[in-house]
Amino acid sequence: MTIARRPIAFAAVLALIGIGWTAPASSSADPSASLVTPSTSALPAIASVTPTVEPTPSAPAVTPDPSPAPTPPAGLARVAETQRDGIRVRIELQRDPLPAGERSWVRTVVTNRGKDDVTWFHDGCALPASVDGRSLVPWSMGADQSSISARFKTYALGGHISLEPSPLANIEFVREAQLSSGDTGCADVGISEKIRPGHSVTETLWWSGFAAPNRALPLPGALSITAHAGYYWRGRHQPESIVDHALELSLDAWIEAPDSDHLSPAQAVDAALADPGFHAYLDTQQLANGRAEIAWYDADRDVWEIGVMPWYETEPPRIHGVLVDGTDGSIVGTLDRAWDSARDPFP
Repeated sequence: MTIARRPIAFAAVLALIGIGWTAPASSSADPSASLVTPSTSALPAIASVTPTVEPTPSAPAVTPDPSPAPTPPAGLARVAETQRDGIRVRIELQRDPLPAGERSWVRTVVTNRGKDDVTWFHDGCALPASVDGRSLVPWSMGADQSSISARFKTYALGGHISLEPSPLANIEFVREAQLSSGDTGCADVGISEKIRPGHSVTETLWWSGFAAPNRALPLPGALSITAHAGYYWRGRHQPESIVDHALELSLDAWIEAPDSDHLSPAQAVDAALADPGFHAYLDTQQLANGRAEIAWYDADRDVWEIGVMPWYETEPPRIHGVLVDGTDGSIVGTLDRAWDSARDPFP
């Protein structure tokens, strides 16, 4: 690829253009990946005032109802593409169905098929196209909670004061180096590059096999994948509205899993809230006030970490709560550890 760089001012929002065609499914070899972006750092410390959680060992709190995994439809596609003004965007999945709990890649390619240069305008991450997905199979949202338990459950599952958490799992494709790191951000700058006629910009992104941000196992079933490629235009002059120069396409896919007998994120939170020691600890906390509400799944141990992390009491911040068995919902231990910005999600 031949490109020329020059920084200019940045303005960007999503724009949706076009839906592409699909091709039959198969499996591809593993391509190479690229850049690493920096992880988020912890916040300043003050003296700790957080009480400890004393969980009560419990019998199984939840009995999941395993059901046979749904069967994927025949002829699932791995490839989708769209084109506008001689600019073609193509995505190719490593495989379809995508196995839950296993890494899978998607290759993105943006090609200039015209006779003159195309400008590519992007932020510091410089992704030719971003790729995300949403499961169409809802998790169980568990029991209704009240008072502080309801607030904790809402926040821990990604909702807020005016938005209920979604029962649908989100999946994210990121650069391979980010799979084992915490959340990262992109530099808030605008950079333009030229794509010469006949040349392409490519990137390989990876899915961890787990849902974001709780790192839960998604349920087997239908998955909608969306790619957003921005911003590209032809000609010497910058358009008046850059955001009108994005391309978007979608691909119907499938998540494959051997069973569905793991707790949903909501069921794991319910199991923690049923513990008297954890509930007593919550009563000492001002939720969403200098605190993060945590519900993270650890697949290696089949355990949920459910707790509260005060941002400003220690350096690094510590998470206090309980460990919940990922299959039967029993309380299996106390959660009391430092937040690790190199591997933990950003709450």
